[in-house]
Amino acid sequence: MKKYSFILIILSLLSGCTKVKINSDFSKLQKKALASTGSTVILDNQLYFDLADMPTIKDTLDHAISRDEAVSIALHNNPELQADFQNLGIAKADLVQAGLYTNPNINSVFRIPVRTQGPGTGQTNIESVAHVRLSDLWQVPLTKHVAQDLLEIVSLRIFSTILTTVAETKIAYDTCLATELQVKNTKDLLEITQELRNEIYYRQLYGYTSDLDKDLVDARLSNLESEFEQRKADLINAYIHLKKLMGLTPSSMPITLLDKLHQERFIPELKIMEDYALANRPEIQIACMKIRQYKDTIKLEKAKIFNVVDIGVAYKQDFDKPFRGWGPYFNISLPIFDTNYAQVARAEFLLKQAKQELIVEKIRILEELNKPYNSLKALEKEITLYKNNVLPSYQKAIEYAYNYAATMQVTMVTALESKIKLYEANSQLIDKYYHARKEFAQLERALGKNITLFNQESNNVA
Repeated sequence: MKKYSFILIILSLLSGCTKVKINSDFSKLQKKALASTGSTVILDNQLYFDLADMPTIKDTLDHAISRDEAVSIALHNNPELQADFQNLGIAKADLVQAGLYTNPNINSVFRIPVRTQGPGTGQTNIESVAHVRLSDLWQVPLTKHVAQDLLEIVSLRIFSTILTTVAETKIAYDTCLATELQVKNTKDLLEITQELRNEIYYRQLYGYTSDLDKDLVDARLSNLESEFEQRKADLINAYIHLKKLMGLTPSSMPITLLDKLHQERFIPELKIMEDYALANRPEIQIACMKIRQYKDTIKLEKAKIFNVVDIGVAYKQDFDKPFRGWGPYFNISLPIFDTNYAQVARAEFLLKQAKQELIVEKIRILEELNKPYNSLKALEKEITLYKNNVLPSYQKAIEYAYNYAATMQVTMVTALESKIKLYEANSQLIDKYYHARKEFAQLERALGKNITLFNQESNNVA
């Protein structure tokens, strides 16, 4: 008896010491994130709500950050992402639970008579049954396979969220850059338009301009003043959004940004990116894992036709009579009315659906790649035209107008109009730079990998 008690105590202690650990699972996620984004992720990282408090930033007096640093801060400090990491632990706990066998069961009945009808009519007896779930032997391994599939799906979904966070942070950073440039350009355009207004008013004194010219330039100036106020509000909102993605307290205080809006980048061939995305995008892998999950689910549901099968030992003893007995115990749920066919059919339908969704996912990913790729190629040509033709032509026009305005062959109004057109064209160029950077970030998201890292790996393979 002491021996059995000791065994029960050891089993209780072992079960109490069991913990759900996700270090190895999170380590795999870290490696994926580093290989695809160039930045790592940290589980249960200490969060900072002020940029100045961060260990990597506080030594820099102006708190200037690059685009890559903004991405790194977002991956480390974004509370939504940190909260999402806990889903990995939840899925791992479900996996551990799925691998546990049903606890042994002991049923005992003690019958003690309350009245007797004479000698030999009352007796005390005990009936005990101890049994284990035999059906666990073929159901638990299958249940564990399904839970393992779900854990992989959760890990891949978190990885997809990491890629989305990177893309959104890059776009938010570029939005701040572009809006800063637009604010400055609009301010310069406003000053030139004010000069034009003053010139028109001055020339009216001598009868060279009409009230129509004055009204048009006043409307133009007011429109630019309105645009300038909107640009400043856009800049405040851009910084607020960037800080939100970085997990910082939203505020209008700007951050010093180190990167330039336009940087030359090499874009790989579309076919190479398509092949990589279709093989490596986490969304594709999730779709494949769902197919495997439902195949495992079908096996599990078929194994549940005999859902409950228990075996054990039964014991009975009567104390008033010399009777004591042991014997086998067997309990089974016979599949007469419920053969679990509906759950098997449900899993089969889910499997067919998952196979179709894989095709849908492939088409969607190809669309996500093609659209930013084509837009980026067109924007690169537009930017080249603006840099090589449009802006130089306007610059020449300005020089011509100001040279001849000095000799009274061209009016100062014409010279100022030429300068205004230059600033308007510059605003369009800033907008094209921004959209090119945005399309590039979306192309990286569609690829599922940092394109700089992708090019480096491709060169190493070549």
